[in-house]
Amino acid sequence: MTPSVQVQADENFTPAEHTAMVAALDAAALGVRGANPVVGAALLDTHGRIVHSGHHSGAGTLHAEADALRKAREAGTDLTGVTMVITLEPCNHTGRTGPCTRAILDAGIDNVIFAVQDGTEAARGGGRFLAEHGVKVRQGLMAEQAADLNDRWFTAQSQNRPFVTLKIAQSLDGRVAAPDGTSQWITGPAARDAGHEIRGAWTRS
Repeated sequence: MTPSVQVQADENFTPAEHTAMVAALDAAALGVRGANPVVGAALLDTHGRIVHSGHHSGAGTLHAEADALRKAREAGTDLTGVTMVITLEPCNHTGRTGPCTRAILDAGIDNVIFAVQDGTEAARGGGRFLAEHGVKVRQGLMAEQAADLNDRWFTAQSQNRPFVTLKIAQSLDGRVAAPDGTSQWITGPAARDAGHEIRGAWTRS
């Protein structure tokens, strides 16, 4: 029988695994939004303690899994029995960096939990690859939260287009200035506040 990824509901994961995924999601939120998804990873030891976490800092930098493993190596952490908890399925291809699946195997990690699948043509299949190489792989923990975190990226990937946010202020007759060309406030305070929130969200992410 070919090993496969076990898809489970949230209630079938332990409280410690839930806590680790929260840590991974928090780490992912530190990343930079752009062409790549934001991804976080946490390492959970056999005592239910989060020993390290990592995140992807942008194109060309270490992926979340590799970042967490780098911290473990630098700290001299024993990874025996450690579970890696990740917000997105580990990639299984070589791009600007090597495949996360290989980094996981090389580190001796034999338990992996990820929230949602990576559906991109180049990177998908990491969970199955790990399972076929003897790693216990489970999927589905806090999947809704992980999908929400990367909703823009999933939209862009599924529709094969950039994710675009358009902010525009115009009068009912489609104008953006007074008849004589002078600038006037078109939006009110609530709309201007909303515009600043949009800008701030992109700046923070």
